[in-house]
Amino acid sequence: MLQFYNHELNYLCAIMSRIIGIIFILGLFAINLNGQSDFLDNYKTLLDQYYINDRIDYENIRPDLIDNTSKAIEDTELSSLPSSEQVAYLINIYNFLVIKKIKERYPITSVAAIPDFFTKEIFQGLSLNQLEKRICTEYGNPYLHFLLNCGAKGCPPLPFVTSQNMDELIGDALQKDHIVQIKKSKQEVLLSKIFYWNAKDFGPDQEIKKHLSEILLISDLADYNIDYLDYDWSINGLTGDDILLFYPTKLYGKGGGEVKIFNNYYTQSDNGLRSNFFSSFIQVLIGTDKNLNFGFDLKLRSVDQGKDGLFSALSFSTDSFSENDGVQSFARAGISALGPRIRYEPFKDKPNINFLHAIYFVPMSDAQGNDDYGYADFGHLQIFNNAFIEKELSLKRRLFFDIGAHIENVRFGIPSGENHFMQLQFPVTMIYSYIPSTQWTYYGLANAALKPVFNYNGNAITNTDISGYAQLGAGVKYYVFDFLELEAVYTYFFDTTPGRQAHTFNLGMRLFRF
Repeated sequence: MLQFYNHELNYLCAIMSRIIGIIFILGLFAINLNGQSDFLDNYKTLLDQYYINDRIDYENIRPDLIDNTSKAIEDTELSSLPSSEQVAYLINIYNFLVIKKIKERYPITSVAAIPDFFTKEIFQGLSLNQLEKRICTEYGNPYLHFLLNCGAKGCPPLPFVTSQNMDELIGDALQKDHIVQIKKSKQEVLLSKIFYWNAKDFGPDQEIKKHLSEILLISDLADYNIDYLDYDWSINGLTGDDILLFYPTKLYGKGGGEVKIFNNYYTQSDNGLRSNFFSSFIQVLIGTDKNLNFGFDLKLRSVDQGKDGLFSALSFSTDSFSENDGVQSFARAGISALGPRIRYEPFKDKPNINFLHAIYFVPMSDAQGNDDYGYADFGHLQIFNNAFIEKELSLKRRLFFDIGAHIENVRFGIPSGENHFMQLQFPVTMIYSYIPSTQWTYYGLANAALKPVFNYNGNAITNTDISGYAQLGAGVKYYVFDFLELEAVYTYFFDTTPGRQAHTFNLGMRLFRF
């Protein structure tokens, strides 16, 4: 009987040992799967947040994201992956390790600044060169070279690779101009030097041309000659030009330009008397092959005084003076100014500084008012001079200054006995911009202006008055497409006129091409 129980006990122990072993193995497998999942999740997050327009925002990558992704690689056993997944996983590891090595030494201008960048052991006893060789030879596809990004602008794009999208991504990479160019007029194929450096992997030229014909859906390239493109080894780091579709001091080149519509609605209350001014600026600017842009402005104006309603000027009506409950009211609308403008860079080595000059002529009759209508706009020549200065504080933060010297309501040969006024205006505007992505820009602005006003009788100055104003505001820009910008901004005015409260509401649209 004792022998029976001992036999049963040994049998149960053997079963328990096997169960524990299976649980241990499954646990290790689960740890490996978890490591693989963590790496892929972290790496995809990195690309989603910091890979913009084929550039990497190395400056702002979170160190903890790099550390967590590195730790997830260490927790992974490649042998636990299905063979179909291993190559995609290794490609993502290669690309991440390149990002990690650059991030550790950033800012740099090229990976050449990092000693032994491609030859130092970095993953399971392999260098980047050895890892690339293993990926492209062990898995028998030389075109996997075009899924590997070496941290230079001449490299292929940096995709998130899966076993399902590899062929599609290779095709996308081969359509990039810095990888392959087909010159039909010269019967020439220009290739990235990746083909040259790895010639043994890709095989004879005829084989390459046949493969490109199939991938790019191009007729037979057999008679085309092959040559190689210059390789750009500068770092593929994100710069202000990569993230900003438009910025204020950027001039247009030949064939470029913009059409801008900017609508400004100014409303003020003077001790209860409401005055509303709507101004729509339609501006065209044309680029040249010089450091010069030229264009034309047209200003639509609608004014409404004394009526109820914050946005009464949007009625675009014309009503002569009337009085209601002791309040005099009127409305006017029309084209109040038009004229040419030029913008240019005065210093070739300082593209962040621009000058602007514009002259406005007044087509509206009696714009300053008459016996029937009140003031709509200046009645005479206006001259604008502005200096634009921009400073990049960081990749996503910019400071912009607009310093102006304006002469408004210029009139010559004033008849004796006729009153007239002319004013100077010296506005200074500072705008702080935050650019979280290529689509959005948020900004705050502060503006102040000094306004000397000269009153004339005939050509003689009778008196001079100095006033001024200031405003604070906030705005947002949204790039619907890479050629269309929408803008909205609000400002609150501080005026030297006692009892005055004023606001502006602004909407803009810009169509542009550089």
